[in-house]
Amino acid sequence: MSRADQQRRPDPRRRRIDTRFTEGELSVVETAAGRRGLPPSAFVRGAALDAATRQTGQATDADRARTPLASGLTPEQVTVLDAARVEIKRVGVLLNQHTRLAHRGVIDHGELAPILHALVYGYQDLIGLLGGKGES
Repeated sequence: MSRADQQRRPDPRRRRIDTRFTEGELSVVETAAGRRGLPPSAFVRGAALDAATRQTGQATDADRARTPLASGLTPEQVTVLDAARVEIKRVGVLLNQHTRLAHRGVIDHGELAPILHALVYGYQDLIGLLGGKGES
């Protein structure tokens, strides 16, 4: 692994907090996480960090990297946007994997075109959902 790759990697999550839920509470958490395409642990971590950040005013690296959405979104809009975000992230990961293979000569660069198209269309859809205009 190159030094640049090591510097870009986020700190590994080695610390752990065990939390107990009733069946009803866990069901609510699993449903909310599932609507966002997240495992329950990632959903709980995000919710805890959001609450702690609001209370302390101390921003995390993830907070600095994201732009807050406009307030007043309906739960349905949040669900649609979260699903779009997850899908675009999946396509981006796939693009990264294929790009690495292309750089090593394992696959032809032309095989990246369908992935790039999916990513572009995903971004255009997301921009449309947000009511914005994409670049022409």
